[in-house]
Amino acid sequence: MAHLPGEPRPYPAPYAATAQRPSWPSLPARLRAFVQERLGQRVDQALSQGGGFTDGFARALLLADGSRVFVKAASRLRSPEVFSSYQQEIRVARGLPEDVPAPRLRWAVEQEEWLVLAFDDVAGRTPQRPWRPEELCAVLDMLTRLATTMTPAPVGLPELDTTAGLEGGFSFWRRLVAGDVSADPQLVGARWLPRLEDLAALESDWAELAAGHSAVHFDMRADNLLITDDGQVLVCDWSWLALAAPWVDLVALLVSVHGDGQDAEEIGRASCRERV
Repeated sequence: MAHLPGEPRPYPAPYAATAQRPSWPSLPARLRAFVQERLGQRVDQALSQGGGFTDGFARALLLADGSRVFVKAASRLRSPEVFSSYQQEIRVARGLPEDVPAPRLRWAVEQEEWLVLAFDDVAGRTPQRPWRPEELCAVLDMLTRLATTMTPAPVGLPELDTTAGLEGGFSFWRRLVAGDVSADPQLVGARWLPRLEDLAALESDWAELAAGHSAVHFDMRADNLLITDDGQVLVCDWSWLALAAPWVDLVALLVSVHGDGQDAEEIGRASCRERV
């Protein structure tokens, strides 16, 4: 178990209310009828799912027989980027090894302009923020096991982007220094403005340093994790799987740990020592 120095600082961010998602009644009637027919049950209630950063439909549906299923849906016409990401999530979910801790994809189907995915609904919750030490330890242990399972990338997964292929999407500081109008300077706090050149230099070789042959989730955040009642940690939303070094998901998670006021560098070093 990793040592977790420092106490988290209060940070009341609305992690469960970052997305504006459509409600079940707002979906087209024909789509709702199709989903209920495919599930073989009437939907009695759609439970809220406000985390994440897309406008795709994503809710746990309570069915007439008392069972539950987690359903995601996106329109090719209204949300083409989300539609594309859900297509990739399907390909990845079908290729994940059985021992990867992730909700099982039951089925996925296109219905007119809509793509619908149905997953097992997991009885659990997202980790609490600021991070609680016991929950963070459980997630760090899961990441170690996940990195072992996904190194090298398992056979059966779709063709994945590499860090070299993703390099252009992580070039904000260099674009900002170069005067690229697509890099909004209003996103930068005043404290960082005097250090733009340094930040651009640090960013310049990230793709080379993070290159590798592990299949990494590449979107490892608290709202993409579920902790079950028995303490198991599951990883959701596999749309961005990529080839990179096995520590990339750890570093991504530690961004939020640092934001909560804990010593992310020491936690990262301790986690890496335990992997050796």
